[in-house]
Amino acid sequence: MKKNLFYYLFTVICSVTLFASCSDDDEKVVNPVPQTTFTGENGLQLTYNGAPMLGKKVTFTPDATNAQKATLRLEGEFDLNGILGKAKSAAAREEVSMPTAPGVLPGSSVVTLPVDLTINGDQCSFAGTSETDYCTFSYKGEVSAGAMELALSEVKLKNAKLAGMTWKLKPYNQEVEEQDPVRLVWESEKGIPLFGSFEMVLKIALRMPLIAVGAENKVSATDMLGTVLQDVTFMEDGNIVATYKDAANGGTEWTKSPVNLAQYVVENDNQIKVFLNPAAIIAAVNNAGRAVDIQTVIQQAIQMLYPMLVNGVPVAFEQTEDALSVYLNTELLLPLLKTLVVPLLSDEEVVAMLVELMKKDPDFGDMAGLAEPMLKAFPEIIESTTKVEIGLNFVK
Repeated sequence: MKKNLFYYLFTVICSVTLFASCSDDDEKVVNPVPQTTFTGENGLQLTYNGAPMLGKKVTFTPDATNAQKATLRLEGEFDLNGILGKAKSAAAREEVSMPTAPGVLPGSSVVTLPVDLTINGDQCSFAGTSETDYCTFSYKGEVSAGAMELALSEVKLKNAKLAGMTWKLKPYNQEVEEQDPVRLVWESEKGIPLFGSFEMVLKIALRMPLIAVGAENKVSATDMLGTVLQDVTFMEDGNIVATYKDAANGGTEWTKSPVNLAQYVVENDNQIKVFLNPAAIIAAVNNAGRAVDIQTVIQQAIQMLYPMLVNGVPVAFEQTEDALSVYLNTELLLPLLKTLVVPLLSDEEVVAMLVELMKKDPDFGDMAGLAEPMLKAFPEIIESTTKVEIGLNFVK
């Protein structure tokens, strides 16, 4: 009897264990989406506070131990191989292969986002809130083996020093020295023969009516600036939006630049970092239907300045209650001038070519004789420069 009872209990325990084991196998959750990198050309639909965002990629990586968890890697995507191919070796290209563009969220070239998944057939959904060093945000998305929709919403900068402010370009008044939309400071030991300081020569050149407008009128570069740029808004989500006229392309009405083209973060009380989205810029240029191949110009600029493309352009600013000055400072400009401009203008053939181009231009022909000594002196001026600041002045 005891033996039969023991045998019966043993059979029941084994049966329950076997059933439970089979039940666990039957109910085991499996993630239907493998590790995949989604781009604009590979199934990604990405929005940033409701607006489409180009030039980014998101890598979905399922958790190997928990099917209901995964990681999203958000970053920029821009193919530099074609741009850098002729200028750099294969080894150098590998160094800049990741990342090659500013990230999705301003100030962070890469954001790693752990998410909890809800699995429904061959699709997973996820939602939540998170933050980076510079901003807070909410997210919501769906992903399958071939597509991902990801919406970033409620994106807000943590440092809101400039957030929500619109600044109008300072009006130009030639009678008042301080009433100038252009911030220009250039201190150097060497000046221009017969003309004095290089800063003064540049300011005079900017104010001379050399640019033809219509059949008869000519305006200065300073005057022209006020006709093409009205204002700039620093949005609370990190976007920079400008109101402008594309006068060079026949535009006559004020228009807003697209969001997700330029972003910013406030580093401290005197510096912001600006992140330009090359894919969005090229798309905007192509949509404008220009006859000039501006895309080639953009790619050449990227070739020289790609580190700042990823890490942001450091831009200095000075802000009071009613005024804002935004400018590139000596630390940024002087190394670039010495690296890019000095070798170029140290070549006599290049200087001669520029002078000939000026002579052929009806708007600049009379200035060619004055420009030649300036161009020849420019390399020495740069080498002796102690302070240079170039930017724009705004009023609230």
